[in-house]
Amino acid sequence: WDRVSADRVDRIIANSNFVAARIKKYYRKDSLVIHPPVEVSRFSISSVQKEYYLMVGRLIAYKRHDIAIEAFNRLKLPLKIIGRGPELERLQKLAGPTIEFLGRVDEVELPKYYAECRGFVFPQEEDFGIVAIEALASGRPLIAYRGGDIPEHMEEGSMGVFFEKQTSESIEAAVERFRDMHFDPVFIRSKVECF
Repeated sequence: WDRVSADRVDRIIANSNFVAARIKKYYRKDSLVIHPPVEVSRFSISSVQKEYYLMVGRLIAYKRHDIAIEAFNRLKLPLKIIGRGPELERLQKLAGPTIEFLGRVDEVELPKYYAECRGFVFPQEEDFGIVAIEALASGRPLIAYRGGDIPEHMEEGSMGVFFEKQTSESIEAAVERFRDMHFDPVFIRSKVECF
């Protein structure tokens, strides 16, 4: 039924090149990529930089907060997690003293957390990672899993670092590399102003 219906479609729209490739593979059709809007004007670069790392998003299993928590427990580095969801209790049990759960943060306060973090941790595979774009719009570099749409938007070395496996060890190694690097917030923001 799905295949027959898809054959009658005049135009398919994808939200990233990552999704467009999946459409091509399964439906054998080209698609037009239209990225979701990200209100980049809400985010700005801060002159204040703090030592914490940040994650933002619903606390659900595929977002892989668990492996980030394990890595930051071993690294003994501060990680703030913004969001709510069904995984909260399990994740709180995994978290050591350097992990802070902030729950839901007011939309007025959220840009400040992005702008002042040392780096934004993104261990999941997303069709389109809006929160990663918000972090980049704040001039903050990513520590990101090389999957989903993120390789379309992030230049390794100048906008952050990638890790290849969704494991805590892979994140830990990426953070160690990241800590010795310097990033230009103005350059990072300029690369996502198109959104």
